[in-house]
Amino acid sequence: MNEGKNYYREVFDEKKQLEMRNYFKETLAPRGKLKRYPRNDVVEPGRRGKCFGIVVEGKISKAIISSSGREKLLYVLRPGELFGEMDLIDGGSLNYVLYAKEPSAVSYIGQAVLDGELRDNPEAYRYFIHSMTRKFRIVTLQLANNVFNDSTGRVADALIRLYACSDTEDAEMTEGMITTALTQSELAYNVGCSRITISRILKSFFEEGLLEKVNRKIVIKDMKGLAKYTDRVQ
Repeated sequence: MNEGKNYYREVFDEKKQLEMRNYFKETLAPRGKLKRYPRNDVVEPGRRGKCFGIVVEGKISKAIISSSGREKLLYVLRPGELFGEMDLIDGGSLNYVLYAKEPSAVSYIGQAVLDGELRDNPEAYRYFIHSMTRKFRIVTLQLANNVFNDSTGRVADALIRLYACSDTEDAEMTEGMITTALTQSELAYNVGCSRITISRILKSFFEEGLLEKVNRKIVIKDMKGLAKYTDRVQ
């Protein structure tokens, strides 16, 4: 069952990810302004170019939306992960939307606090670089998935990636469990398929015995069987 973890371990260093999350959550977040959000609430991105957010509790999804209203889910942020740091550091801006997938809390860090921290602790730069390069790799893998796979392969690859990125500290975590629960619509936004297509593909995976549901979360029962549907980056 470790095939998914092993494949993505080369892309995402679990130890360094944990170190990054702990730094932002335990060292920097207490110095910001805390705001809480109920489930499904729209999360404020903060003042663009003036502050960034650190997820302290819960899970927050980040997506972009086209002019026609189509949505593309980029990733789900967990405690210790950021949004808005790129705008603050490079001065650019890209519109995005944030939703609280569950009751969540965000610490907003202003420019003055960031400048002081980077001046007094230059090592902090590497945590910001890690945050941004990690997101770049996630989006790169999504792009590769969309190019290399058909709809069935896209769903299979997305499930393997979600399992590899699952929270190992989650109390409910069991072997093969995807701890980040996505609705069929969210999964459709992530892989670029219709919700009806997602429903059909998931149904076939369940019928083949590749997946099962435990406490409303998907558990991968046959990683090798699921991986056979994918054409992944070597």
